[in-house]
Amino acid sequence: MSAEGCREMILSQDTRDFIIPDYKKETEVVFPQSQACVQEVGFDYRVVYVDESLAGEITIERYSYNSIPGCYALIDTDAVNEAGISAVQNYPTLMLQGKGIMIGFVDTGIDYQNPVFRDSGGSTRIAGIWDQTIQTGDFPEGFTYGSEYTEEMINEALRSENPERIVPSQDTEGHGSFMASVAAGSPSPENRFQGAAPKATIAMVKLKEAKAYLKNFYGISQEAVCFQENDIMQGIYYLHKLAEKRDMPLVICLALGSSFGGHNGATPLSGILDNYADTPNRCVVIGGGNEASQRHHFYDILAPGQGAKEVEIRVEESGTGFAAELWTTLPNVVTVYIVSPSGEKSPSISVRQASRYNLKFIFDRTTVDIEYRLLMDNNDSQLLFFRFQSAAQGIWRIGVEPLRIADGAFHIWMSMKEFLSGNVYFLEADPDYTVTDPGSTRRAITVSYYNGLDNSVDINSGRGYTRNSLIKPNFAAPGVQVTGAGPDGRFEKRSGSSIAAGITAGASALIIEWLLQQMENAGVTTSEVKNIIILGTNQGTLPEYPNREWGYGTMDIFQSLDRLRSL
Repeated sequence: MSAEGCREMILSQDTRDFIIPDYKKETEVVFPQSQACVQEVGFDYRVVYVDESLAGEITIERYSYNSIPGCYALIDTDAVNEAGISAVQNYPTLMLQGKGIMIGFVDTGIDYQNPVFRDSGGSTRIAGIWDQTIQTGDFPEGFTYGSEYTEEMINEALRSENPERIVPSQDTEGHGSFMASVAAGSPSPENRFQGAAPKATIAMVKLKEAKAYLKNFYGISQEAVCFQENDIMQGIYYLHKLAEKRDMPLVICLALGSSFGGHNGATPLSGILDNYADTPNRCVVIGGGNEASQRHHFYDILAPGQGAKEVEIRVEESGTGFAAELWTTLPNVVTVYIVSPSGEKSPSISVRQASRYNLKFIFDRTTVDIEYRLLMDNNDSQLLFFRFQSAAQGIWRIGVEPLRIADGAFHIWMSMKEFLSGNVYFLEADPDYTVTDPGSTRRAITVSYYNGLDNSVDINSGRGYTRNSLIKPNFAAPGVQVTGAGPDGRFEKRSGSSIAAGITAGASALIIEWLLQQMENAGVTTSEVKNIIILGTNQGTLPEYPNREWGYGTMDIFQSLDRLRSL
């Protein structure tokens, strides 16, 4: 298929997108090559685009769970002092600034005209912008949609009286610009501001929004801002290729999250990130999300002979609906029934591999779709996927019945707050296991955030561990009322998981810079960076070490290098 034909398919609301690992080339989603657009995204993953008439209805029964792209939401210079960054920037024998290291972001774009993204001579520090939302320019080599704006084009725009004519890419939301500024912003002494790695090279991917059919599939409000898993994967691939072209180490900073995906590092996005984390001179930093206080996670343990456990969900406002996922680990096997606010009870669903059920609650004017999957791809899990359409107000109950019990543990996660059109929550929620995907990725750095004023983890900061008991988050970084780049060249304060991710990405660039200065070091992986940071973390008076909120403590990279020197 031609590049222009591919671009049309990728952007069309009438096209369906699938993520396919290479080993399923002949066994999973197969369409006539002449009618499909195929994009490589690295590490033997491909994205396939086909017309909806060929794809038919999108269900887990027809397509594997991991083939359907997930939807991800944004997860929102005292801070650099707290993290030990100022010390390594200014210590005479260190003077680490991130020079020669690229930090890449996949987000809402970047305000390239802001002075914090220019060097002392006024030239840009941005190596490239791939704006997936603009189709009037040339797309990057190896891709067939969006527009790429190179360093040369950005500098030309900065010299022009009308920069937008040359580089029309903007960050109207401001999320990507703020995060890039705390990670790598140039000094602004009059505003007492400096990013963590002020001489690092910056790269940005501006994501296009998810298609309407995926929002419908996941029960997401059409007004909600979310991004498709396959676009994120392609954005990361662009950053990798740009760093490769410039022969530079790359820190990938990702401040996007989802409540879905099993929380055990088994999604395609997690798989891609794990591979980059293991690649020399690549480092992956992920924010742990803001879901701990939202009451969107439920956890319990079924005992033999106990019978059903009824999980109560409060729907306070009628909206378009919501989705939820129940996960348990084999050999645990469960079935479910639903009780509506009016008291209507469904039968227990029959346990069959890849089954679908459509439950209609007449008095409540609500439909609940349930899809069942017993053997997940690359996974030892059972999944039950629920989609409540126009859920009536009141208390809904999901009855979870044990059919086969080992440890009896099960989890239910519902949509993130950003995806809900009304207030929906579990009455007996559990704040643990709320690190958002892809924060469960095994080998990446996952960071929580804390308030430097009183040294307390923020109540919203995602808590560990992963469903397969990995220690996540790995550590905590500042993320409350941190100063960064705002609109029109001004500075503002923001809080959230993305801030901590940006600060950690900048700190990681400094550590890579230091490691590469050591003569014997030919390449750096995420594991080395992560372990050096953990070596210097402050535990303070943590009652448990490591723990679900702080991981191994708070980041202090000066202390990390000092302890490493003294070993």
